[in-house]
Amino acid sequence: MADRRLIIALLLSCALLCCSAQAVTLRINVADEKTGSALVDASIYIDGSYVGSTASDGIYSYYHSGKKDLRLKVARTGYKDWVGYVDADKTSIFVDMERKDETLTFELYDSATLEPIRGALVRIEGEGTSSSGTTGSDGSVDFSVKAGAVYNVEIRASGYYDLTKTVQMESGGQIVQYWLFRSDLLAIQVRDSATLDPIAGAEVYVDGKRAGATDSAGRLPLNLQREMRYSFKVTAPDYQPYQEERYLDADTVLLRADLSKSAYPLSITAFDEATKPIAGAEVYLNGTFKGKTNQYGRFALSDIHAGAYEIQVRAPGYVDWSEMRQISGQAEDIIAELSYDRASVTIRAEGPDRKVIADAVIVIDGQVAGVTDSLGCLRTELVTNKVHVIAAARDGYQNVSINQEIPLGTTEFTIPLVMEPNFNIWMLVAGIGIVALIVFVAIFIVRQRQARRVGQGPGRSRGRDSL
Repeated sequence: MADRRLIIALLLSCALLCCSAQAVTLRINVADEKTGSALVDASIYIDGSYVGSTASDGIYSYYHSGKKDLRLKVARTGYKDWVGYVDADKTSIFVDMERKDETLTFELYDSATLEPIRGALVRIEGEGTSSSGTTGSDGSVDFSVKAGAVYNVEIRASGYYDLTKTVQMESGGQIVQYWLFRSDLLAIQVRDSATLDPIAGAEVYVDGKRAGATDSAGRLPLNLQREMRYSFKVTAPDYQPYQEERYLDADTVLLRADLSKSAYPLSITAFDEATKPIAGAEVYLNGTFKGKTNQYGRFALSDIHAGAYEIQVRAPGYVDWSEMRQISGQAEDIIAELSYDRASVTIRAEGPDRKVIADAVIVIDGQVAGVTDSLGCLRTELVTNKVHVIAAARDGYQNVSINQEIPLGTTEFTIPLVMEPNFNIWMLVAGIGIVALIVFVAIFIVRQRQARRVGQGPGRSRGRDSL
């Protein structure tokens, strides 16, 4: 039994040794066709099945029986697939990968206008390739290049600074975009000489030709060749023209033009409500005192710069006058009509005996102003320097009306109105009747007394005696 087991073990060992003798290790070396550089992560396929990928040294080892030839495929991003047959007993193979042809597109734009740049020359060099092209109307140009390669790029365009770049070409088509900065770009900035604020809409002329108008920041880009002399002119509404001849050297990039505002004459004439001139009225511009009007109510300034001003005129006894006015383009002659000031007026109704009269209706200049209070007064405001018609009415009293002027400059004023009681005819008749009655009674009494005296005289004594 033991001998039998030994024989079986020997047979198995021989079989294993025979199998081991037939197994083959295929060493696959993958490299770039042109550079010879090892390619990592190249995918390995055997008879259509993926078996692994190359290591950092570009090598992959495949173990097989060695009984049949192998169909080998190697694939890597940016390279054309490599396909071939390997003999069954072959132990190594070198695979040189050829890079794919890809499209590299350049797009060029003006950095100021954002517009495509036409006619720019683009030149690329790398991986043994040297090629050049010119951008079209859309600012682009295409090159056929190898994926994974590195290219040096040089870009030139008339009126622009040269540009040099390096591009790493990836797999698949690639688009790179660049700004080009003009070498002839000059910015002109227009400002107010007093405030240094930008002036928008200023017209710029170069050598007598209009170049454009400034934007909201007071700027205008110009394209002018350097190392030349130019004549610049700038105009703006309400500003004095700016003019200068300037030589532009290679380093000049910004030209400032500071404009001074134009000056215009300004006159102010002050009248009252009766169109009479007001002498000595004070004139203010934007709150600053400038002077006083003369005897004709006139005040003049000869050099007011263009702009918006608040004009104020003040005079004692008058309401302040003010107006916003835009001084622009021409002389200004301003008429200021000042209204008379108002005074606090107390109207007091009273009788001849100085007794106050309440509830009297007060009419001023034909309009009912109100009624007097318990103190016989009505308080109101009236325009000064004017004659007012003031009337009062109340039952039991005669209406009264007066003309009263409130003096100019007065702040408080009192107007007394004396009201006479009405004359009552019935009271007069009653009074006459009473007087007549009293007279009649008095006469009757006197006659009675006289009669009594006559009866007591001598004649009566004689009669008695004769009896």
